[in-house]
Amino acid sequence: HYRLGAVHLNERNLADALNELTKAIEIYPDDPTYHDALGLAYLAKGMHKEALASMDRALSIDSAYSEAHVNKAAVYIDQQKWADARAESNLAVRNIFYRTPEYAWYNMGLSYYNSGELEKAIESYSKAVGANPSYAQAWYSMGMAYEKMSRTKDAIQAYERAVAVYPGYDDAYFNMGMALVKARDKSAAVKAFEKVIEIAPASEKAQSAREYIGLIK
Repeated sequence: HYRLGAVHLNERNLADALNELTKAIEIYPDDPTYHDALGLAYLAKGMHKEALASMDRALSIDSAYSEAHVNKAAVYIDQQKWADARAESNLAVRNIFYRTPEYAWYNMGLSYYNSGELEKAIESYSKAVGANPSYAQAWYSMGMAYEKMSRTKDAIQAYERAVAVYPGYDDAYFNMGMALVKARDKSAAVKAFEKVIEIAPASEKAQSAREYIGLIK
């Protein structure tokens, strides 16, 4: 039931995911992984109270199950409760045996970014990519924080790192193009916008990229 529930969750078949994960918990009520996965299914349906209850149940079974702290942070981010998200992220990274701390650092960065604490956001994103240099979303988010601070050169470099590890990252190419326009590097901006069109030709970003190329040229 758990594996099938996880498949349904990944495919966004949320009703089926909830059904299968609930059945899995009935059979194995003391597995924190199952409760945490059920919490993620509730989160995907926007059922925050139920999500938190499931994740808390996972932590009551295994207090060192850091994934549940990270996922609780995701619930709080969805609720725009930034301080609570940071608190849960901190609890996750305190566990020296947690294998993927980049997710906790990313959530912390996101909460700082949305609180307007941009220096702390960049510091958190830096720790995320330090833990996992291939974490494209963290590089991208770092670029956005740098842009808000008018640190255009640093933003461009962060976007470059994002597309280096994820060449199909059209949002990163688009933001890079915009930053390059600010930096008055028109030829590089055109190349970035052309990548957006190549990756996602029917998207709104691609249409905007075509318009910017027309303005630049």
